[in-house]
Amino acid sequence: MPPPSPSPSSPPHRAWSRVRRVFAAHPWISDGLLWALPVTWAGVSAVREMTWLEPRATVPMWVWVAITVLTTAPLVLRRVHPLLSSALIAVACCLALLTGLGPTFAIIAVPLSVFSTASWGTRAHARIVLVLGIVGAFALGLWSYTLTLQSSLGPDARFAQDQNLQRADSAEYVGIAIIVSLCSAIVLSAWLLGILAHRRRTAVEDIRDRNRLLEKERESESRLAADAERMRIAREMHDIIAHSLSVVIAQADGGRYAAKSNPEVAEAALTTIAQTGRDALAQTRSLLGVLRTETEADDSTRPLPGLMEVPELLTDVRGAGLAVSIDGFEASSGVGSTTVTGASAAATVAGRLPDGAGLAVYRIVQEALTNILKHAGSGARAQVTLTTTDSDLIIRILDDGGPSFTQAADRVRDPGSGILGMRERAMLYGGTLETGPVPGAERGFRVTARFPLTASDATPSIAEEPTP
Repeated sequence: MPPPSPSPSSPPHRAWSRVRRVFAAHPWISDGLLWALPVTWAGVSAVREMTWLEPRATVPMWVWVAITVLTTAPLVLRRVHPLLSSALIAVACCLALLTGLGPTFAIIAVPLSVFSTASWGTRAHARIVLVLGIVGAFALGLWSYTLTLQSSLGPDARFAQDQNLQRADSAEYVGIAIIVSLCSAIVLSAWLLGILAHRRRTAVEDIRDRNRLLEKERESESRLAADAERMRIAREMHDIIAHSLSVVIAQADGGRYAAKSNPEVAEAALTTIAQTGRDALAQTRSLLGVLRTETEADDSTRPLPGLMEVPELLTDVRGAGLAVSIDGFEASSGVGSTTVTGASAAATVAGRLPDGAGLAVYRIVQEALTNILKHAGSGARAQVTLTTTDSDLIIRILDDGGPSFTQAADRVRDPGSGILGMRERAMLYGGTLETGPVPGAERGFRVTARFPLTASDATPSIAEEPTP
């Protein structure tokens, strides 16, 4: 089957677009074809048909034709060089008056040049052309006055005789005043129309520039939003995968050593590995569900964790073998039960956090405990403390380093992407993050995050002294 033939309207459309681009890039071509050439042809034809000029002709006809061409041909430059075009037309009009040709059909070039200069020239050029037009109107009136005197006195009269100057009738003065006023009004109208066209074109160009800037700004905002979303997803995936794999590795190592001597411990380790894998899969599924459209999303995606899920996180970490305590929630350990009355206060504080900040708190605690599992070694102990002030929520995660602890300075020199991600999460919600060795201790590491809280009448503290 042969391919479909192109639309017959496509080639002419492309050709017309190409012609329009050429005319837009070279406006003198369209001005020459649409204005200079027709007006010049009409003006020269009118001059050649003016046989009544021959009795008082003092110059050859070809001179008048050349003056007419000089009057109309500069319209080619009316948009490219408007002031030069107006100056050439003004010179040609002066020559027409001096040689006795007077106003002809070519005089239409004057208001056209005034309009073009006011529209496409600068303000100074527009003022210069307006003055030239008004002066030209008075010059035409003076020329008409002189012609009227010549007609009334006869061809042999002398203009220098004062007694003969009084023969001009008052009606002739009125006619001359009408000519001057009419010419001045035409020039002024063309100038005002040119100013209005200039302002309209400037306003349209400003709107186009603003639209271009808005499009660029919208593209930049879209790019920034996409980058921020990619960074957020990368942080979430890092936190989920790094924490889960750390727990899985710790449990797998412990279960391997205990498999021969204590099968029950090995079975518990495998159970923890399976549960950690399921939790990581559920969180990953929930995170990716955010990227789906509403029609593709299902009800099986659960919300991402927040501040109130921190105790569950600590329970999972204890299952991985890290002894961790918490101040500020109801918490329990594997050996006994220690209760800290602060769950209701924690719910109040969670409601005062900005949207998304609860997840940031959860991820910071998760990343800090994961780092303790990886760096502090077996036998390490950790403590999570959540306190509030009038305006801030403060989260501290401390560890004692453990027996096989490598110097805390190593974690400061090589923080990796974990500490960087925690700092980015805190800064995203107007908070801060500080990390470093525990002050006054030979070993141990400290992570302190601070998040601002919204205003509230009562600010309950979620940190209380644990009961013995």
